[in-house]
Amino acid sequence: MTAPPPSPSAPADPRGFPRWRVYAAVAVALIAVVGVIVGARIVSNRPDRSVDDPLLLAGVQAPGATTPACAALVAALPAELGGLPRRQIEHGDDPSLTGAAAWGEPPVVLRCGIPTPAELTCTAAVQEVDGVAWLPLSTGGDTTYFVVDRSVRVALTVPGEVTSTGPWQDASTLIAATLPKRDICLGGVPQPADGE
Repeated sequence: MTAPPPSPSAPADPRGFPRWRVYAAVAVALIAVVGVIVGARIVSNRPDRSVDDPLLLAGVQAPGATTPACAALVAALPAELGGLPRRQIEHGDDPSLTGAAAWGEPPVVLRCGIPTPAELTCTAAVQEVDGVAWLPLSTGGDTTYFVVDRSVRVALTVPGEVTSTGPWQDASTLIAATLPKRDICLGGVPQPADGE
């Protein structure tokens, strides 16, 4: 009696696995890898990220945030500052946040239209970067630089973890190109900012 002929089947590899299963497993793995790469690129290329710390901007008054000078500055703000990506700030109904922007993590925060700091006097030690006079004030490891020679006060808060001067340099270049310079003091007292 002769054995029946073998039934036709897919070729198998030497270990006895059907090749179609090996091909399917490889295809699934490749699709998963491509999905992870594409997903990572989409997330990393998003220009805006939410600022999720409500204390980051809370309690800071900005009476000049809606002035024409702040509007011009905010319109010129870049997608990157010192190589840090811009983050989204939910303004809601708070007009003081219309002059706020943030970049990076931990965030470098720019505020336009804030009040004149009490530390500004006509003899205060200011630092000039790209023709912009800044009054630096440090608190808890962070440094806030206040623009003092423009019609509006701009504050740039740089966390202690950010060691590059890139954000400060880029902000100086932008402010010099956007806001006209003026004297810090008039008649022996600091000039008030717009909105004060």
